Amino acid sequence: MKTYSLYFFLFAAALFAFTGCDDDDDISPVLEGGTFEVEFENVFGPQDNQRSFSLSDVGSTDYGFTNSMGQDYNITFLRYYISEVVLEGPDGERFEDPMSVSATGAEGYYLISADDPSSMTFDLENVPAGRYNKISFLLGVDSTGVQEGAAGGSLDPATSGMFWSWNAGYVAFKIEGQSAASAGGASGNTIENTNDKGIVFHLGGWKDIDGTAFRNNNQRVTLEFDTNASVGAGLEPTAHLELDVDAVFNGPETTIDFANSNVNVHRPVDGADMAVNAAAAFRYDHIHQ
Repeated sequence: MKTYSLYFFLFAAALFAFTGCDDDDDISPVLEGGTFEVEFENVFGPQDNQRSFSLSDVGSTDYGFTNSMGQDYNITFLRYYISEVVLEGPDGERFEDPMSVSATGAEGYYLISADDPSSMTFDLENVPAGRYNKISFLLGVDSTGVQEGAAGGSLDPATSGMFWSWNAGYVAFKIEGQSAASAGGASGNTIENTNDKGIVFHLGGWKDIDGTAFRNNNQRVTLEFDTNASVGAGLEPTAHLELDVDAVFNGPETTIDFANSNVNVHRPVDGADMAVNAAAAFRYDHIHQ
């Protein structure tokens, strides 16, 4: 009888242990996702010697900046589109910002305007919990944003000031101002062609058509962090990114001479080299955790 009781006890204990293991296996931790904030700042110069950036009043002859050729200039308008944002992590984490276009709104397309501080920051929502050490984005608007027809929100042609035509598409990057070296004749959002010192560079285009002025000048930008940004319960990091305005005019593809270069760029084919400059002018600065 004692032997039987002992066997029964051992059997029951083993059954309980087995069942307990099953229960533990069924209970997997739920990792809560969160928000990842992206913040842009426009600056002037390299990180080890950068200056703050601000727009000048339209028509001002106060030239606060000097390019690599020693030519003085100012900026009266700076605006660009950020889209197709992707986060990646060291352990295979990946988040792609959802995108959609309708007549009343546009999700995943961000219009950064130097004259609107609120536009310099946006949130990526429902980012899976994990660690992220890389961000990439498109400088420009892809074919979906153009081919959907009438769009609202940040893509609204009536309010964005960043649209050419349904064939040419959106302008990815606009920068305007004045330079003492310019021969004038440029026109844009803030510069009239009667301004004898104007400089205007509108860089865009979403498709290549051989033998025409159409070019796909959208540029993919990838920036790596120097630390991991953790997303999870109570963890909502901010990636602080910078655009070096000086590098837009003096980049890997071309150096802009305000006295001799075409300072009235309004076609995709004319802005191809400078679009590469603009993409290379973005850089990572730091993470707020």
